[in-house]
Amino acid sequence: MTIPLKPDSFAAALPLPPGQPPIIRFERVAKRFPARKGQSEVTALQEISLEVPRGAILGVIGRSGAGKSTLIRLVNGLERASSGRILIEDEDVTALSERGWRGRRRATGMIFQHFNLLSSRTVFDNVALPLEIAGADRDAIAAQVTRLLALVGLSDKSARYPAELSGGQKQRVGIARALATEPKVLLCDEATSALDPETTRSILALLRRVNRELGVTILLITHEIPVIKEICDRVAVIEGGRIVESGDSFDVLTRPQHPTTARFVEAVTGVELPVGLAERLRPEPQPGGATVLRITFTGENATAPVISRLSGTLGIDVNILAGRIDAIAGRPFGSLLVQVPAQEPERSAVLGALRSLDLRTEVLGHVA
Repeated sequence: MTIPLKPDSFAAALPLPPGQPPIIRFERVAKRFPARKGQSEVTALQEISLEVPRGAILGVIGRSGAGKSTLIRLVNGLERASSGRILIEDEDVTALSERGWRGRRRATGMIFQHFNLLSSRTVFDNVALPLEIAGADRDAIAAQVTRLLALVGLSDKSARYPAELSGGQKQRVGIARALATEPKVLLCDEATSALDPETTRSILALLRRVNRELGVTILLITHEIPVIKEICDRVAVIEGGRIVESGDSFDVLTRPQHPTTARFVEAVTGVELPVGLAERLRPEPQPGGATVLRITFTGENATAPVISRLSGTLGIDVNILAGRIDAIAGRPFGSLLVQVPAQEPERSAVLGALRSLDLRTEVLGHVA
């Protein structure tokens, strides 16, 4: 077994090859847990239809209890679908026997929120475990583990035990172990939820490197929208056991269509009004007052000096209240709160100019 690596470290986001068939496909999948004593049947998933493109990083986001964990457990056979079909590399795995799943799982790695390392085994031996189970010979195991520990930056920790590692280092061991059998798919179950923000960023950078350099498709579940924003090519939003919205991450996060999605993304893509100003907002224009707008910038306009051009062209004062420029899946995105004159024709001129530039503009209210 070999792990071919490119010489560069963290590769930038690259477009997915066109026309690639999905590596995983859910077709109207449902999962119901039978009734227990004193309780009724629980429907965890219903009518799930979802495709995971080959080579993509797809994130499934939802609140606790939305069905995320159940969905990912269906992909490695830890749970069985009650109805519908799940196809992995065009193989219908819905009715696979346990023996069939053993072979399929070797092509599917998994990393966990709480690492699941064996405390009695060293870092080297934890990574070697899947290869031992697969029956690889000692020399092949040594070569593969050495390469993987170099990939995750833990070559100097091979003889350490999990208790001697930080949380980020433990997760790196978990990633190396999940890659040991050279899987085509990597499943991530809340892989960064137990980590601090700085360590989370380093683990996400490593996952993107694994995706781009090794060609591993990643399906991750999370309740953290910054994780989706940072590395996911595509996103699916799950609520009450249903997929309520899915698509390209940039499109979904910058133009959410479902209220659940909008609530998730507001914290990372929106800009909040100052409290004092928010309390003064009125639904109708005030004489001699101002209109408060939220302007969303995407693509080329995300970094363009639109406001200064607007003021210069129309001769209208535009007061900037707050703003931010960020990136979603490597593409620039900006949000700006401004005040413009409430009186006509000035207000209409500003709104018309912004819309002519294909900038999404929302009237938040008016102040005296």
